[in-house]
Amino acid sequence: MQPGGFTLPLLKLAGEDPAPLPGWPGLTLARLRARRSVETPARRLYLVLEGELLIDLASGSYLHLRRGDAAQVEEAHTLVPVAQAVVLEWKPSS
Repeated sequence: MQPGGFTLPLLKLAGEDPAPLPGWPGLTLARLRARRSVETPARRLYLVLEGELLIDLASGSYLHLRRGDAAQVEEAHTLVPVAQAVVLEWKPSS
């Protein structure tokens, strides 16, 4: 490890299941290929690193994120990748 920091190859580390990033509480990384429902309302931030992602909201609206886009969601929702998407998700502890 280099003094003062290190790099993480996030696109290479992304697996099928959301995996926590060690040392970063509440931060997970996943390569989404199928729908994933988040039924409990909780504050989350999604950042699309690769691909496109639709977020269907419980209120009936949706968000369309492309690479480099981020969105904060506070209600129940469903993540729907367009083909596939690599997504960094942050769920703060408070």
